[in-house]
Amino acid sequence: MRLPELATQMALRTGAIFLVKVLGFFARIMLFRLLGSEGIGLYQMAYSVYALILTFIIGGFPTAISLSTARDRKQGWQLFKGSAIFLALSGVVLGFYCFGLATPISLLLGDAHLEFALQCIAPAIAIVPFLSFLRGFLQGMEYYGLIAVSEIIEQLFRIAVMIIITTAWLRFGIPNAVGGSMLGAPAGAFIALCFLLIVLVSSTNHKLNFNNKKTTSQRLKKPSIFLFIFTSLSILATRLIVPVSDFLDAIIIPHQLQAAGMSVSDAISVYGIITGMATTIVYMPTLVIFALAYTLSTKITTDWQAGRQDRFVRRIRSAMEIAWLWGCGSALVLFFYANDLSNLLFSNGLAETGIRYMSLVPLLSGIRELSTIALWGIGDKKTPLIGLIIGVICSLTLNYYLIAIPGFTYAGAAIGILSLELIAALWNMNTLRTYTKGILKGLTSSTIVIILFFAVSLFLAKLTFQVIHLPRQSIVEMMLIYGCLIFYILMRFLKNERRLIL
Repeated sequence: MRLPELATQMALRTGAIFLVKVLGFFARIMLFRLLGSEGIGLYQMAYSVYALILTFIIGGFPTAISLSTARDRKQGWQLFKGSAIFLALSGVVLGFYCFGLATPISLLLGDAHLEFALQCIAPAIAIVPFLSFLRGFLQGMEYYGLIAVSEIIEQLFRIAVMIIITTAWLRFGIPNAVGGSMLGAPAGAFIALCFLLIVLVSSTNHKLNFNNKKTTSQRLKKPSIFLFIFTSLSILATRLIVPVSDFLDAIIIPHQLQAAGMSVSDAISVYGIITGMATTIVYMPTLVIFALAYTLSTKITTDWQAGRQDRFVRRIRSAMEIAWLWGCGSALVLFFYANDLSNLLFSNGLAETGIRYMSLVPLLSGIRELSTIALWGIGDKKTPLIGLIIGVICSLTLNYYLIAIPGFTYAGAAIGILSLELIAALWNMNTLRTYTKGILKGLTSSTIVIILFFAVSLFLAKLTFQVIHLPRQSIVEMMLIYGCLIFYILMRFLKNERRLIL
Protein backbone atom coordinates (compact mmCIF):
# COMPACT_ATOMS: atom_id res chain seq x y z
CA MET A 1 0.00 0.00 0.00
CA ARG A 2 2.90 2.32 0.65
CA LEU A 3 4.25 2.58 -2.90
CA PRO A 4 0.92 3.44 -4.57
CA GLU A 5 0.28 6.02 -1.83
CA LEU A 6 3.66 7.64 -2.44
CA ALA A 7 3.12 7.63 -6.20
CA THR A 8 -0.29 9.25 -5.73
CA GLN A 9 1.15 11.92 -3.45
CA MET A 10 3.93 12.74 -5.89
CA ALA A 11 1.50 12.92 -8.82
CA LEU A 12 -0.83 15.15 -6.83
CA ARG A 13 1.95 17.51 -5.79
CA THR A 14 3.46 17.70 -9.27
CA GLY A 15 0.06 18.20 -10.89
CA ALA A 16 -0.79 21.04 -8.50
CA ILE A 17 2.51 22.81 -9.17
CA PHE A 18 2.03 22.45 -12.92
CA LEU A 19 -1.57 23.72 -12.76
CA VAL A 20 -0.58 26.72 -10.64
CA LYS A 21 2.18 27.62 -13.11
CA VAL A 22 -0.14 27.31 -16.11
CA LEU A 23 -2.77 29.49 -14.41
CA GLY A 24 -0.08 32.05 -13.64
CA PHE A 25 1.03 32.03 -17.27
CA PHE A 26 -2.43 32.84 -18.60
CA ALA A 27 -2.98 35.40 -15.83
CA ARG A 28 0.19 37.19 -16.94
CA ILE A 29 -1.17 37.32 -20.49
CA MET A 30 -4.48 38.80 -19.33
CA LEU A 31 -2.61 41.30 -17.20
CA PHE A 32 -0.55 42.47 -20.15
CA ARG A 33 -3.65 42.95 -22.27
CA LEU A 34 -4.97 45.24 -19.52
CA LEU A 35 -1.82 47.14 -18.57
CA GLY A 36 0.22 47.22 -21.78
CA SER A 37 4.01 47.08 -21.98
CA GLU A 38 4.70 50.01 -19.63
CA GLY A 39 2.24 48.71 -17.05
CA ILE A 40 3.68 45.22 -17.12
CA GLY A 41 7.14 46.75 -16.78
CA LEU A 42 6.06 48.54 -13.60
CA TYR A 43 4.47 45.31 -12.38
CA GLN A 44 7.70 43.36 -12.96
CA MET A 45 9.78 45.96 -11.14
CA ALA A 46 7.48 46.00 -8.11
CA TYR A 47 7.29 42.22 -8.08
CA SER A 48 11.10 41.94 -8.06
CA VAL A 49 11.13 43.89 -4.78
CA TYR A 50 8.40 41.67 -3.35
CA ALA A 51 10.19 38.46 -4.37
CA LEU A 52 13.50 39.65 -2.89
CA ILE A 53 12.00 40.61 0.48
CA LEU A 54 9.90 37.46 0.63
CA THR A 55 12.83 35.17 -0.15
CA PHE A 56 14.95 36.94 2.46
CA ILE A 57 12.29 36.37 5.14
CA ILE A 58 11.28 32.82 4.23
CA GLY A 59 14.70 31.56 3.12
CA GLY A 60 14.89 27.83 3.61
CA PHE A 61 12.55 27.66 6.61
CA PRO A 62 9.73 25.76 4.80
CA THR A 63 12.11 23.10 3.48
CA ALA A 64 13.97 22.86 6.79
CA ILE A 65 10.77 22.42 8.82
CA SER A 66 9.56 19.84 6.29
CA LEU A 67 12.73 17.77 6.70
CA SER A 68 12.70 18.13 10.50
CA THR A 69 9.04 17.13 10.74
CA ALA A 70 9.54 14.15 8.44
CA ARG A 71 12.31 12.88 10.75
CA ASP A 72 10.45 13.54 14.02
CA ARG A 73 6.92 14.96 14.07
CA LYS A 74 6.99 16.03 17.70
CA GLN A 75 10.25 17.93 17.32
CA GLY A 76 8.96 19.37 14.05
CA TRP A 77 5.89 20.69 15.86
CA GLN A 78 8.05 22.30 18.55
CA LEU A 79 10.29 23.90 15.93
CA PHE A 80 7.21 25.09 14.05
CA LYS A 81 5.71 26.78 17.12
CA GLY A 82 8.93 28.60 17.93
CA SER A 83 9.82 29.64 14.39
CA ALA A 84 6.30 30.53 13.22
CA ILE A 85 6.12 33.44 15.67
CA PHE A 86 9.48 34.74 14.46
CA LEU A 87 8.48 34.48 10.79
CA ALA A 88 5.08 36.07 11.36
CA LEU A 89 6.60 39.02 13.22
CA SER A 90 9.37 39.40 10.62
CA GLY A 91 6.78 39.47 7.85
CA VAL A 92 4.70 42.12 9.62
CA VAL A 93 7.74 44.30 10.37
CA LEU A 94 9.20 44.11 6.85
CA GLY A 95 5.75 44.57 5.34
CA PHE A 96 5.38 47.74 7.41
CA TYR A 97 8.79 48.99 6.27
CA CYS A 98 7.98 48.16 2.63
CA PHE A 99 4.86 50.30 2.94
CA GLY A 100 6.65 53.15 4.71
CA LEU A 101 9.74 53.11 2.49
CA ALA A 102 7.84 52.76 -0.78
CA THR A 103 8.93 56.22 -1.93
CA PRO A 104 12.73 55.75 -1.60
CA ILE A 105 12.50 52.22 -3.02
CA SER A 106 10.60 53.48 -6.06
CA LEU A 107 13.21 56.21 -6.57
CA LEU A 108 15.96 53.59 -6.33
CA LEU A 109 14.25 51.68 -9.13
CA GLY A 110 14.04 54.89 -11.13
CA ASP A 111 10.29 55.54 -11.28
CA ALA A 112 8.19 57.27 -8.62
CA HIS A 113 5.06 55.66 -10.10
CA LEU A 114 6.03 52.43 -8.32
CA GLU A 115 5.21 53.86 -4.89
CA PHE A 116 1.55 52.82 -4.84
CA ALA A 117 2.32 49.33 -6.20
CA LEU A 118 4.89 48.75 -3.44
CA GLN A 119 2.39 49.88 -0.82
CA CYS A 120 -0.23 47.49 -2.18
CA ILE A 121 2.14 44.50 -2.10
CA ALA A 122 3.17 45.15 1.52
CA PRO A 123 0.28 43.12 3.08
CA ALA A 124 1.44 40.03 1.17
CA ILE A 125 4.87 40.33 2.80
CA ALA A 126 3.11 40.10 6.17
CA ILE A 127 0.98 37.03 5.27
CA VAL A 128 2.95 34.83 2.88
CA PRO A 129 5.92 33.92 5.17
CA PHE A 130 3.67 32.23 7.73
CA LEU A 131 1.64 30.56 4.96
CA SER A 132 4.77 29.13 3.31
CA PHE A 133 6.12 27.93 6.66
CA LEU A 134 2.82 26.22 7.47
CA ARG A 135 2.88 24.45 4.10
CA GLY A 136 6.42 23.26 4.78
CA PHE A 137 5.30 21.80 8.10
CA LEU A 138 2.30 20.11 6.47
CA GLN A 139 4.59 18.63 3.82
CA GLY A 140 6.62 17.02 6.59
CA MET A 141 3.31 15.67 7.93
CA GLU A 142 2.64 14.30 4.41
CA TYR A 143 -0.58 16.29 3.91
CA TYR A 144 0.14 16.66 0.20
CA GLY A 145 -3.48 16.87 -0.89
CA LEU A 146 -4.20 19.68 1.55
CA ILE A 147 -1.18 21.64 0.32
CA ALA A 148 -2.14 21.14 -3.33
CA VAL A 149 -5.70 22.36 -2.78
CA SER A 150 -4.50 25.42 -0.85
CA GLU A 151 -2.07 26.35 -3.64
CA ILE A 152 -4.77 26.11 -6.28
CA ILE A 153 -7.19 28.14 -4.14
CA GLU A 154 -4.53 30.79 -3.58
CA GLN A 155 -3.78 31.08 -7.29
CA LEU A 156 -7.43 31.24 -8.32
CA PHE A 157 -8.28 33.96 -5.80
CA ARG A 158 -5.08 35.86 -6.62
CA ILE A 159 -5.91 35.89 -10.32
CA ALA A 160 -9.58 36.78 -9.77
CA VAL A 161 -8.81 39.71 -7.46
CA MET A 162 -5.93 40.86 -9.67
CA ILE A 163 -8.00 40.97 -12.86
CA ILE A 164 -11.12 42.48 -11.25
CA ILE A 165 -9.32 45.29 -9.42
CA THR A 166 -6.98 46.04 -12.33
CA THR A 167 -9.94 46.35 -14.69
CA ALA A 168 -11.83 48.58 -12.25
CA TRP A 169 -8.87 50.86 -11.53
CA LEU A 170 -7.70 51.39 -15.10
CA ARG A 171 -9.71 54.61 -15.25
CA PHE A 172 -7.48 56.02 -12.49
CA GLY A 173 -4.32 55.53 -14.55
CA ILE A 174 -1.74 52.81 -15.16
CA PRO A 175 0.20 53.27 -11.85
CA ASN A 176 -2.99 52.80 -9.83
CA ALA A 177 -4.03 49.81 -11.94
CA VAL A 178 -0.61 48.23 -11.35
CA GLY A 179 -1.09 48.76 -7.63
CA GLY A 180 -4.49 47.12 -7.85
CA SER A 181 -2.98 44.10 -9.58
CA MET A 182 -0.62 43.70 -6.63
CA LEU A 183 -3.55 43.27 -4.24
CA GLY A 184 -4.19 39.83 -5.70
CA ALA A 185 -1.17 38.41 -3.86
CA PRO A 186 -2.28 39.26 -0.29
CA ALA A 187 -5.89 38.34 -1.09
CA GLY A 188 -4.98 34.89 -2.41
CA ALA A 189 -2.55 34.23 0.44
CA PHE A 190 -5.11 35.26 3.07
CA ILE A 191 -7.82 32.99 1.63
CA ALA A 192 -5.39 30.05 1.38
CA LEU A 193 -4.21 30.58 4.96
CA CYS A 194 -7.80 30.70 6.24
CA PHE A 195 -8.57 27.51 4.32
CA LEU A 196 -5.64 25.64 5.86
CA LEU A 197 -6.39 26.83 9.40
CA ILE A 198 -10.09 25.97 9.11
CA VAL A 199 -9.34 22.47 7.79
CA LEU A 200 -6.71 21.81 10.45
CA VAL A 201 -9.03 22.93 13.23
CA SER A 202 -12.24 21.29 12.05
CA SER A 203 -11.20 18.15 10.13
CA THR A 204 -10.69 14.90 12.01
CA ASN A 205 -8.51 13.57 9.17
CA HIS A 206 -5.93 16.35 9.52
CA LYS A 207 -5.67 16.72 13.28
CA LEU A 208 -2.11 17.41 14.36
CA ASN A 209 -1.74 14.25 16.45
CA PHE A 210 1.78 13.19 17.39
CA ASN A 211 1.04 10.36 19.77
CA ASN A 212 1.45 7.75 17.05
CA LYS A 213 5.03 8.77 16.33
CA LYS A 214 7.63 6.86 18.26
CA THR A 215 9.97 9.38 19.82
CA THR A 216 11.60 9.90 23.19
CA SER A 217 12.21 13.61 22.71
CA GLN A 218 10.02 15.84 24.84
CA ARG A 219 12.07 18.98 24.44
CA LEU A 220 14.04 20.46 21.62
CA LYS A 221 17.65 19.37 21.56
CA LYS A 222 20.40 21.79 20.61
CA PRO A 223 21.66 19.63 17.69
CA SER A 224 18.15 19.66 16.23
CA ILE A 225 17.93 23.44 16.51
CA PHE A 226 21.38 23.96 15.00
CA LEU A 227 20.62 21.55 12.15
CA PHE A 228 17.33 23.33 11.48
CA ILE A 229 18.98 26.77 11.38
CA PHE A 230 21.94 25.55 9.31
CA THR A 231 19.62 23.90 6.77
CA SER A 232 17.51 27.06 6.53
CA LEU A 233 20.51 29.32 5.95
CA SER A 234 22.05 26.93 3.41
CA ILE A 235 18.87 26.87 1.35
CA LEU A 236 18.52 30.66 1.72
CA ALA A 237 21.97 31.13 0.16
CA THR A 238 20.81 29.17 -2.89
CA ARG A 239 17.34 30.66 -3.27
CA LEU A 240 18.41 34.25 -2.76
CA ILE A 241 20.51 34.33 -5.93
CA VAL A 242 17.70 34.54 -8.50
CA PRO A 243 15.61 37.20 -6.65
CA VAL A 244 18.72 39.33 -6.19
CA SER A 245 19.48 38.95 -9.90
CA ASP A 246 15.91 39.93 -10.85
CA PHE A 247 16.01 42.94 -8.54
CA LEU A 248 19.33 44.13 -9.97
CA ASP A 249 17.97 43.60 -13.50
CA ALA A 250 15.01 45.82 -12.58
CA ILE A 251 17.52 48.56 -11.76
CA ILE A 252 20.13 47.94 -14.47
CA ILE A 253 18.01 47.33 -17.58
CA PRO A 254 15.78 50.47 -17.43
CA HIS A 255 18.75 52.60 -16.36
CA GLN A 256 20.94 51.40 -19.22
CA LEU A 257 18.10 51.80 -21.71
CA GLN A 258 17.81 55.42 -20.63
CA ALA A 259 21.57 55.75 -21.04
CA ALA A 260 21.07 54.55 -24.62
CA GLY A 261 18.72 57.48 -25.25
CA MET A 262 15.27 56.22 -24.26
CA SER A 263 12.81 58.09 -22.09
CA VAL A 264 11.79 56.68 -18.70
CA SER A 265 8.44 55.54 -20.08
CA ASP A 266 9.98 53.85 -23.13
CA ALA A 267 12.67 52.18 -21.02
CA ILE A 268 10.09 50.68 -18.67
CA SER A 269 8.01 49.57 -21.66
CA VAL A 270 10.97 47.72 -23.18
CA TYR A 271 11.78 46.21 -19.78
CA GLY A 272 8.18 45.00 -19.59
CA ILE A 273 8.36 43.52 -23.09
CA ILE A 274 11.56 41.63 -22.25
CA THR A 275 10.78 40.39 -18.73
CA GLY A 276 6.98 40.35 -18.74
CA MET A 277 6.21 39.19 -22.27
CA ALA A 278 9.11 37.47 -24.05
CA THR A 279 10.48 35.61 -21.02
CA THR A 280 6.96 34.52 -20.04
CA ILE A 281 6.56 32.77 -23.39
CA VAL A 282 10.05 31.26 -23.72
CA TYR A 283 9.98 29.80 -20.20
CA MET A 284 6.51 28.27 -20.62
CA PRO A 285 7.75 25.04 -22.32
CA THR A 286 10.19 24.47 -19.44
CA LEU A 287 7.26 23.65 -17.13
CA VAL A 288 7.20 20.17 -18.66
CA ILE A 289 10.86 19.55 -17.81
CA PHE A 290 10.48 21.09 -14.35
CA ALA A 291 7.59 18.69 -13.66
CA LEU A 292 9.75 15.79 -14.89
CA ALA A 293 12.66 16.88 -12.69
CA TYR A 294 10.40 17.24 -9.65
CA THR A 295 8.98 13.75 -10.21
CA LEU A 296 12.41 12.14 -10.66
CA SER A 297 14.15 13.92 -7.78
CA THR A 298 13.10 11.44 -5.10
CA LYS A 299 13.68 8.41 -7.33
CA ILE A 300 17.22 9.27 -8.41
CA THR A 301 18.18 10.20 -4.84
CA THR A 302 16.94 6.81 -3.65
CA ASP A 303 18.84 5.04 -6.44
CA TRP A 304 22.11 6.75 -5.59
CA GLN A 305 21.81 6.18 -1.84
CA ALA A 306 20.93 2.53 -2.43
CA GLY A 307 24.03 2.06 -4.57
CA ARG A 308 22.11 1.55 -7.81
CA GLN A 309 24.41 3.75 -9.90
CA ASP A 310 23.55 2.02 -13.19
CA ARG A 311 19.86 2.69 -12.67
CA PHE A 312 20.67 6.27 -11.65
CA VAL A 313 22.63 6.82 -14.87
CA ARG A 314 19.87 5.32 -17.02
CA ARG A 315 17.24 7.54 -15.44
CA ILE A 316 19.32 10.69 -15.89
CA ARG A 317 20.28 9.77 -19.45
CA SER A 318 16.64 9.19 -20.40
CA ALA A 319 15.51 12.41 -18.70
CA MET A 320 18.32 14.35 -20.35
CA GLU A 321 17.36 13.03 -23.79
CA ILE A 322 13.72 13.98 -23.18
CA ALA A 323 14.85 17.47 -22.16
CA TRP A 324 17.02 17.70 -25.27
CA LEU A 325 14.19 16.62 -27.57
CA TRP A 326 11.64 18.88 -25.92
CA GLY A 327 14.06 21.81 -25.74
CA CYS A 328 15.13 21.56 -29.38
CA GLY A 329 11.54 21.23 -30.58
CA SER A 330 10.41 24.17 -28.45
CA ALA A 331 13.36 26.26 -29.64
CA LEU A 332 12.40 25.67 -33.28
CA VAL A 333 8.77 26.58 -32.60
CA LEU A 334 9.74 29.73 -30.69
CA PHE A 335 12.18 30.84 -33.38
CA PHE A 336 9.96 30.31 -36.42
CA TYR A 337 6.63 31.24 -34.79
CA ALA A 338 7.77 34.18 -32.65
CA ASN A 339 5.56 36.67 -34.47
CA ASP A 340 2.54 34.37 -34.38
CA LEU A 341 2.94 33.72 -30.64
CA SER A 342 3.34 37.40 -29.84
CA ASN A 343 0.26 38.38 -31.84
CA LEU A 344 -1.78 35.45 -30.57
CA LEU A 345 -1.08 36.03 -26.88
CA PHE A 346 -0.59 39.80 -26.71
CA SER A 347 -2.44 41.05 -29.82
CA ASN A 348 0.72 42.74 -31.11
CA GLY A 349 4.17 41.83 -32.36
CA LEU A 350 6.17 43.68 -29.69
CA ALA A 351 7.60 40.51 -28.15
CA GLU A 352 8.63 38.90 -31.46
CA THR A 353 12.28 39.96 -31.38
CA GLY A 354 12.74 39.01 -27.74
CA ILE A 355 11.13 35.60 -28.24
CA ARG A 356 13.28 34.82 -31.26
CA TYR A 357 16.51 35.87 -29.55
CA MET A 358 15.71 33.79 -26.45
CA SER A 359 14.38 30.73 -28.26
CA LEU A 360 17.13 28.51 -26.80
CA VAL A 361 15.93 29.11 -23.24
CA PRO A 362 13.75 25.94 -23.02
CA LEU A 363 16.72 23.77 -24.02
CA LEU A 364 19.31 25.38 -21.74
CA SER A 365 16.96 25.84 -18.79
CA GLY A 366 15.77 22.23 -18.99
CA ILE A 367 19.32 20.87 -18.99
CA ARG A 368 20.25 23.16 -16.08
CA GLU A 369 17.26 22.03 -14.04
CA LEU A 370 17.78 18.31 -14.64
CA SER A 371 21.53 18.49 -14.00
CA THR A 372 20.86 20.40 -10.77
CA ILE A 373 18.40 17.74 -9.57
CA ALA A 374 20.90 15.00 -10.50
CA LEU A 375 23.72 16.66 -8.55
CA TRP A 376 21.44 17.19 -5.57
CA GLY A 377 20.57 13.49 -5.73
CA ILE A 378 24.27 12.65 -5.55
CA GLY A 379 24.60 14.97 -2.57
CA ASP A 380 26.53 17.73 -4.37
CA LYS A 381 24.73 21.00 -3.64
CA LYS A 382 27.82 23.18 -4.00
CA THR A 383 28.33 22.79 -7.76
CA PRO A 384 24.86 24.07 -8.84
CA LEU A 385 25.18 26.99 -6.42
CA ILE A 386 28.59 28.04 -7.76
CA GLY A 387 27.45 27.67 -11.37
CA LEU A 388 24.37 29.78 -10.73
CA ILE A 389 26.40 32.51 -9.01
CA ILE A 390 28.89 32.67 -11.90
CA GLY A 391 26.01 32.73 -14.39
CA VAL A 392 24.25 35.56 -12.58
CA ILE A 393 27.44 37.64 -12.37
CA CYS A 394 28.10 37.18 -16.09
CA SER A 395 24.47 37.92 -16.95
CA LEU A 396 24.39 41.15 -14.94
CA THR A 397 27.73 42.27 -16.39
CA LEU A 398 26.62 41.62 -19.96
CA ASN A 399 23.30 43.38 -19.37
CA TYR A 400 25.08 46.41 -17.97
CA TYR A 401 27.40 46.86 -20.93
CA LEU A 402 25.42 45.50 -23.88
CA ILE A 403 22.00 47.05 -23.28
CA ALA A 404 23.47 50.55 -23.23
CA ILE A 405 24.64 50.11 -26.83
CA PRO A 406 22.10 51.82 -29.13
CA GLY A 407 20.19 49.29 -31.22
CA PHE A 408 21.39 46.37 -29.10
CA THR A 409 18.47 46.41 -26.66
CA TYR A 410 16.80 43.03 -27.18
CA ALA A 411 19.96 41.23 -28.24
CA GLY A 412 21.80 42.45 -25.13
CA ALA A 413 19.03 41.32 -22.78
CA ALA A 414 18.77 37.96 -24.54
CA ILE A 415 22.52 37.40 -24.34
CA GLY A 416 22.38 38.16 -20.62
CA ILE A 417 19.59 35.64 -19.97
CA LEU A 418 21.08 32.95 -22.21
CA SER A 419 24.52 33.37 -20.63
CA LEU A 420 23.06 32.67 -17.19
CA GLU A 421 21.37 29.47 -18.35
CA LEU A 422 24.30 28.33 -20.50
CA ILE A 423 27.01 28.86 -17.88
CA ALA A 424 24.98 27.22 -15.11
CA ALA A 425 24.12 24.24 -17.35
CA LEU A 426 27.70 23.72 -18.56
CA TRP A 427 29.06 24.05 -15.03
CA ASN A 428 26.66 21.38 -13.79
CA MET A 429 27.25 19.04 -16.72
CA ASN A 430 31.02 19.26 -16.36
CA THR A 431 30.73 17.86 -12.83
CA LEU A 432 27.89 15.45 -13.56
CA ARG A 433 29.74 13.67 -16.36
CA THR A 434 32.39 12.51 -13.86
CA TYR A 435 29.66 10.53 -12.07
CA THR A 436 27.66 9.46 -15.11
CA LYS A 437 29.68 8.26 -18.06
CA GLY A 438 27.89 8.47 -21.39
CA ILE A 439 25.14 10.74 -20.14
CA LEU A 440 25.18 12.73 -23.39
CA LYS A 441 25.03 9.62 -25.54
CA GLY A 442 22.38 9.80 -28.24
CA LEU A 443 21.90 13.57 -28.26
CA THR A 444 23.24 13.98 -31.79
CA SER A 445 20.78 11.46 -33.21
CA SER A 446 17.99 13.06 -31.17
CA THR A 447 18.81 16.44 -32.69
CA ILE A 448 18.56 15.02 -36.21
CA VAL A 449 15.29 13.29 -35.35
CA ILE A 450 13.68 16.43 -33.96
CA ILE A 451 14.73 18.53 -36.97
CA LEU A 452 13.23 15.90 -39.29
CA PHE A 453 10.04 15.79 -37.23
CA PHE A 454 9.80 19.57 -37.39
CA ALA A 455 10.31 19.63 -41.15
CA VAL A 456 7.86 16.78 -41.82
CA SER A 457 5.21 18.26 -39.51
CA LEU A 458 5.54 21.66 -41.14
CA PHE A 459 5.35 20.12 -44.62
CA LEU A 460 2.21 18.14 -43.74
CA ALA A 461 0.60 21.23 -42.24
CA LYS A 462 1.34 23.35 -45.32
CA LEU A 463 0.11 20.55 -47.58
CA THR A 464 -3.12 20.27 -45.61
CA PHE A 465 -3.76 23.99 -45.82
CA GLN A 466 -3.53 23.82 -49.61
CA VAL A 467 -6.71 21.73 -49.50
CA ILE A 468 -8.45 22.95 -46.34
CA HIS A 469 -8.34 26.63 -45.43
CA LEU A 470 -8.55 27.16 -41.67
CA PRO A 471 -8.31 30.31 -39.54
CA ARG A 472 -5.24 30.62 -37.35
CA GLN A 473 -3.20 28.19 -39.41
CA SER A 474 -0.10 28.84 -37.30
CA ILE A 475 -1.89 27.43 -34.23
CA VAL A 476 -2.66 24.21 -36.09
CA GLU A 477 0.93 24.00 -37.30
CA MET A 478 2.33 24.41 -33.78
CA MET A 479 -0.13 21.87 -32.39
CA LEU A 480 0.87 19.39 -35.08
CA ILE A 481 4.58 19.90 -34.39
CA TYR A 482 4.16 19.45 -30.64
CA GLY A 483 1.82 16.50 -31.23
CA CYS A 484 4.44 14.69 -33.30
CA LEU A 485 7.10 15.54 -30.72
CA ILE A 486 5.03 14.20 -27.82
CA PHE A 487 4.12 11.08 -29.79
CA TYR A 488 7.78 10.35 -30.51
CA ILE A 489 8.81 10.88 -26.88
CA LEU A 490 6.04 8.58 -25.65
CA MET A 491 6.91 5.88 -28.16
CA ARG A 492 10.64 6.24 -27.53
CA PHE A 493 10.61 6.13 -23.73
CA LEU A 494 7.36 4.70 -22.38
CA LYS A 495 7.71 1.55 -24.46
CA ASN A 496 11.34 0.69 -23.77
CA GLU A 497 12.10 2.46 -20.51
CA ARG A 498 8.83 2.62 -18.60
CA ARG A 499 10.43 0.77 -15.71
CA LEU A 500 12.93 3.60 -15.26
CA ILE A 501 10.19 6.16 -14.62
CA LEU A 502 8.04 4.05 -12.29
